[in-house]
Amino acid sequence: MSKFIKLSNVILNIKDIHKIVVKQDKYYIHIASKKIEGFSWNIGLFGIGKISSHSSEIEVCKDKNLNDYITISHWISKN
Repeated sequence: MSKFIKLSNVILNIKDIHKIVVKQDKYYIHIASKKIEGFSWNIGLFGIGKISSHSSEIEVCKDKNLNDYITISHWISKN
């Protein structure tokens, strides 16, 4: 089994796919980011901070990208 999915304008590593939302004639592929951003402030013994990561979404529409839609459909049916 391939570790990548080749679409018309991107090659996806399947390990980066967080979830796929299935709508009528559309797929929304959510890609999890491995980049974590954060900051912290320390004042004496007390501190505050924030950690966040970003995800992106790829829309695959049957009307706009038929070949990509078929590729994702086949991949979902195999898995």
